[in-house]
Amino acid sequence: MFSYIFMKILESRPSRYDWGINILTLGHAKRVKKEIVNKFVRAGMKVLDIGCGTGELMEHAARKGAYVTGIDISEGMLCIAQKRFEDVELCDKAEFNHAGITDLDRLFEDRRFDLVTSTLVFSELYPDERQWAYTEINRVLKDSGTLVLAGEVKPQGFFKRLIHFLIRLPLAAATYLIAQTGTRAVSDMAEEISLSGFEVQGEQRTLLDSFSVVWARKKSSAGTAEPSTISAFSSKRDWSIAKTFWDYIGRWFPSPVEPGLRQIGAPDKNAPVFITCNFHLTVRRVEKALSGIDAWLLVAPSNGINVWCAACGGELTTQSVSGAVKITRIANKVSHRRLVLPQFSAPGIDIRQLKQETGFNSVFGPAYAKDIPKFLKMNGEKTSDMCLAKYPLSFRLEMLLSMNALIWAFIAAFCLMINPGSLFVFSLLFWGAGIVLYAGYPWIPGNSGWLKGLGLSVLIIVGTGTGTILSGHGDWHNHWGWMLASVIICFWLGFDLRGIAEGSASEATGLLEKLGIHSIGKFYSSRSKTKGILNHDTVLCTGCRTCMGVCPKGVFDLDKREKRVFPARPEACFTCGACGYQCPEHALKIS
Repeated sequence: MFSYIFMKILESRPSRYDWGINILTLGHAKRVKKEIVNKFVRAGMKVLDIGCGTGELMEHAARKGAYVTGIDISEGMLCIAQKRFEDVELCDKAEFNHAGITDLDRLFEDRRFDLVTSTLVFSELYPDERQWAYTEINRVLKDSGTLVLAGEVKPQGFFKRLIHFLIRLPLAAATYLIAQTGTRAVSDMAEEISLSGFEVQGEQRTLLDSFSVVWARKKSSAGTAEPSTISAFSSKRDWSIAKTFWDYIGRWFPSPVEPGLRQIGAPDKNAPVFITCNFHLTVRRVEKALSGIDAWLLVAPSNGINVWCAACGGELTTQSVSGAVKITRIANKVSHRRLVLPQFSAPGIDIRQLKQETGFNSVFGPAYAKDIPKFLKMNGEKTSDMCLAKYPLSFRLEMLLSMNALIWAFIAAFCLMINPGSLFVFSLLFWGAGIVLYAGYPWIPGNSGWLKGLGLSVLIIVGTGTGTILSGHGDWHNHWGWMLASVIICFWLGFDLRGIAEGSASEATGLLEKLGIHSIGKFYSSRSKTKGILNHDTVLCTGCRTCMGVCPKGVFDLDKREKRVFPARPEACFTCGACGYQCPEHALKIS
């Protein structure tokens, strides 16, 4: 239980992963891996470890004479695993693949492995992902091969569930805050495995019955399991007032919904297929835009983060979309092979690679879901206005609320405990300054959000001091505490304001990069392709206008005489990377 809750936190520090896991489990994770190897691995076996991490189980199996293959979605983990095998001189006994669950179909041929193992992975997957994995494991296992899974499950019995919940809750909250992820305990892993074409031979539960090790044998008479049908579900499945409320006040944190295929209206084999991320607010807005349209909506996993942030941050990728296409088997539901991707996903999804992996061609739809009906009426064409990211007053005020409500609530609670009378003044100062900065952003002098905030704080200080003097209620410096508070509040409100209210390069990101900070867990990570200066090679450019269709800032225009695209507004570019990533001729690069 403890190891799984904190797994995501420790993954951001791969070199400390085994150390942390074994401290948190009092050595339980290490013991489970050794027990699996001692009980199921024999010399000469071919073993696949799914989610191999730092290769601990693989090393034990290799030492016992097995040939081991590991896959993991974390490059950092694989680097440590490879170094582990180099140090013990067992490289000839191992093979590593940087891949996820949905890559099993392309990596391995039928009946290749004698044993498939996985620890602390399947309880992280959604039900459709697990079902896909079971089918593929059945395929790659030899007849009568063995599957051994270890992961988090829901305890049996009311009191055990209650104690488990009370212990798990603070750990889950810490994981959510630090790693921006959560866990999904399987209700009954043994039963799930049994229903997936395996003969369960045993199960061992520990840690209040919340950690399960299940071993099962592939039924020799079953052959390769047939893929199960994945049903589309209605949007009502995850409609939630609480989630909607959180969407507007908790934008700092993810708000995930279950990925999968959704049925909008009564779609048939000719209905369009739209892709989006699994951020609750985005899904609801896309569903609203598709109201009255018969369509398929494929929600790809993005860790509950919105499209643009997820695409730029490596959460909404070619692999995540490809995996969603495979898992939902949308190809069996439509006669065409065309996906409509959200335009803001262009920095993270390679449509050429996506076609190779799925057979689907992809186009980028409009920047905003509300323009989808117009996009369909225009037979998949977009006007230049439909490509632009926009920051109207309504959006800026929405961001003021969503980015600052929790901060205000935290400080307000502190005010109530220390000096209840200060709450009104603090709230007036906080939201008043916020409305001025966010609503008046385009007209306040200066290019920096921090400078705009600093300027406003100076005006507040001067106004407070002048008002005090003119009113005759004491010296102006009597209110130095509130003056200092105004500087801090305005500085905070100006933090990354330029990126939020204008869509320009983030000042906060720039500062972190100057300080040499390239990642903070999953809160922030810099990507080399989104830094530098835009370079345009006019010789390679063919005027295909792909860049014009994905640029959210309207940087490019078409030179009709030369029949080439050129950067008409280079000053607007903030190097999101979409144009260079999608240019089929590689005429655009960021360096």
